[in-house]
Amino acid sequence: MMTIFAEQPWLISGMIALLVVGLFVAWTNTGEKNLAISGIVIALLIPGAFIVANAIETDREAILRTIETTAAAAEQNDRESVVVVIADRETRQRALNELSSYEFERVRVGNIKIQFVEGSLPLEATVDLDATVRGGLASGRVQGMTIPRRVILTMQKQSDGQWKVIDYTHVSLTGDPDGFTPNRI
Repeated sequence: MMTIFAEQPWLISGMIALLVVGLFVAWTNTGEKNLAISGIVIALLIPGAFIVANAIETDREAILRTIETTAAAAEQNDRESVVVVIADRETRQRALNELSSYEFERVRVGNIKIQFVEGSLPLEATVDLDATVRGGLASGRVQGMTIPRRVILTMQKQSDGQWKVIDYTHVSLTGDPDGFTPNRI
C-alpha cells in the first residue's frame, strides 16, 4: 500500500479531489457548513500526497537510482564506481575485466523493466533494460561505435537496504548472444 502512496501521488490526489468535490456538492445542496470545512481540510491533503511521495524511496525507485548512477559512472569510465554496485566478488571481477577492454563516450539506458521475485529472501529482482553505448576498445583500435545492448541484471536487496547486482549478462537487443556477450563458465 505504501508503494502506491510513494509512486502514484497523482492517483491519490485524484481520489482526494473526488472526495473534496463530493463534499462541496453535498455542502451546496444542504448548506451544512461542516461539509465545506471538511472539504477544505481534505483538499489540504493533496500537497501532502506529493510530500509523502518525495520522502519515500520505494525498492523500484532505489533500483532505478542505482541503474542511473551506474550508467553515469560508466559514461565517465569510472570502473570502480560501476562495480561497487556488484555484491558478488567473482561477478565484480568479471565485470572489471570486461570493462577494462572498453572506453565509453556515452551511455544511455531505457526501457527498464523490473520484476520482483516473489517469495525471495532476501528480496530479489530481475531487471531487463536496453543500454546504448557509444565508444570503442580501450586499445584505441576501434572508436566511435554505437552499440545497443539488452542488459539483464539479477539484483538483491542487501541487509543495509541497498540494491546490489549479484549476476548480469548482456546480449544483442534481439536477445541472442553475439561477439560482445560475456562468456559464462
